[in-house]
Amino acid sequence: MANQPEESELPQIVNISQAKVENINADLVRVSQTSVGQIETEEIDLQTSAAGSIKTEDLRAQDSVIGTLTTKHATIVDSIVLGIKTESVDFEGAAGIIIAESVAAEEIKTAAVVANNFHAGSVSTGILISKEVHGNVTTTLDLQTALVVGLLGGTVAGLILLAGKLLFGRKN
Repeated sequence: MANQPEESELPQIVNISQAKVENINADLVRVSQTSVGQIETEEIDLQTSAAGSIKTEDLRAQDSVIGTLTTKHATIVDSIVLGIKTESVDFEGAAGIIIAESVAAEEIKTAAVVANNFHAGSVSTGILISKEVHGNVTTTLDLQTALVVGLLGGTVAGLILLAGKLLFGRKN
């Protein structure tokens, strides 16, 4: 019988501090003052760190920067997240683009929020799309302004494409 390689099990718990890591794949990850490219885990605690991409069931982040986040639930304090896809998120601090079933936020500034339920303390956002909104939310773009910007942007883009075709199109 030929020797078969042993299957390696994922580490149960990974604790990393003051390091630079490309990939982490474990059940529970605790990261402090670390830069990580990609993390896949059931649960993560991120403290004063940066991560490019995170896929997890549950995230707690404080004073951190995250590129993209896919999770069921997140608690994020004083952190910047460029893109979030989640079922629910509790925010306090800065954010990027949030796509979630439910959002609870205190004093955040974000580019866009798309959620079914949005509960806010004091929120400033560029665009807000939500079925239910509770709290003090200031949006940069209202529906009317967004429609005008969209129409003008589409018209300008169309004219640029048309001019490009006329100037640089094939001549037979």
